[in-house]
Amino acid sequence: MHRFFCADWRMGEEEAWLPPAESQHASRVLRLREGDVVGILNGMGEIATARLQSVQRSQVRCIVEESRAVPPPPVPVRLYVAPPKGKNMEALLKAATELGVARITPIACQYGVAKPDGDKSTWRQALVVACKQSGNPWLPQLDLPTPFAQALDRADEVPFLGAVPGSTGFAPLDTARLATCGAALWIGPEGGFSPGEHQALQQAGATALCIGQWILRVETAVPALLGRLDGLLAEQLPTIIPNTHT
Repeated sequence: MHRFFCADWRMGEEEAWLPPAESQHASRVLRLREGDVVGILNGMGEIATARLQSVQRSQVRCIVEESRAVPPPPVPVRLYVAPPKGKNMEALLKAATELGVARITPIACQYGVAKPDGDKSTWRQALVVACKQSGNPWLPQLDLPTPFAQALDRADEVPFLGAVPGSTGFAPLDTARLATCGAALWIGPEGGFSPGEHQALQQAGATALCIGQWILRVETAVPALLGRLDGLLAEQLPTIIPNTHT
């Protein structure tokens, strides 16, 4: 089933109008016709199965047949990442979305090479595409690029650090805090975090995570470490969120 992003639709509404870009994709690229069944998501955890009622070049009307709300992950994960160059950032964003990240904050680090500005409409579109492809009904919040020190000062999640192999001296997992604050994964630029940034994350109580014995590129580290963190959180869920059933 083809899925379409419709931010204006809300669960309980009996019809949905696809935005112009999605309508053109449905009518001109996919060549869908009246009566075809599609999926709709609004990026806020609500999804629907709908039937196309009217198909115009830039205006497609759908009749909702079934809808439901999908709860967010029990422990939201925020990704702080130094953007890599070019298209690698878009691939990184897609992977993070497919893995269920709740919020993404690009950070400007001392050794960072890419210098992103605040106008990143292509980044948001990458998130939308990933939601549609994966079926994830939660569109991650995408922040403006933020200096490292400012981002760390404002962060209140339990921090995890994408560390190089052999890193030691990091704090143990704070499961009690995870239940209320969520988790954050910090991944630096190709040159790694500077000694000062590294020390600041240690002082913030970051738990070190690494994959294998080799240093990873940013776009490789993001899905690998998010998968590692997801497995770690799954193991800790009974501790983080106690079972209240009797």
